Amino acid sequence: MFVSKLSQVRASKRCVFFDRDGVINRSPGQGYVLSKEDFFLIEGIGNLLNWLHSRDWLAIVVSSQRCVGKGLIDLPMLASIHASMQQDLQDRYGSNFDAIYAFTGLPATESWSKPRPGMIDQACMDHVIDPLQSIMIGDQDRDIQMAINSNIGCTIRCLDPQESRSNLVLADEYVVSADDMVDRLKSLVQRMN
Repeated sequence: MFVSKLSQVRASKRCVFFDRDGVINRSPGQGYVLSKEDFFLIEGIGNLLNWLHSRDWLAIVVSSQRCVGKGLIDLPMLASIHASMQQDLQDRYGSNFDAIYAFTGLPATESWSKPRPGMIDQACMDHVIDPLQSIMIGDQDRDIQMAINSNIGCTIRCLDPQESRSNLVLADEYVVSADDMVDRLKSLVQRMN
């Protein structure tokens, strides 16, 4: 059966890609989230997921979790932390992330190391996502550079209020709080719809 490129483009989905620590959950600082008990969702994420899904946008996590490769936790513990997050979101808000991709520092995920485009590229293939019609939210240079390397249409950088914009990989938008992030994202999605 012949499928035209135009119909493939129309079938492509739009997505908001989220870094995890510092965007979805409170940042652990210089360390890592090593247990479910250390994982605290940022206020507003659950309602934001509902809002995105009601507009037919996907929401996918792309996260660096080198703690696995460093032997601080194992893959089953990382999976348990993510499963707990997904269940909490589903129970409290009726919506959760469509997928989670994690660079673990293990050899099998080496091509997913940020700022390489591997995680986003894989997600785009797996979920038929149009990167140019998608958004990335991150709090580190490597998040924004990964999005640029994957041809993501718009990037949002979450800044610590004390952080300067100088010497940063330039994002399209900057926010300094969870409320700002939610408001900015909603504004961008409405503009792109």
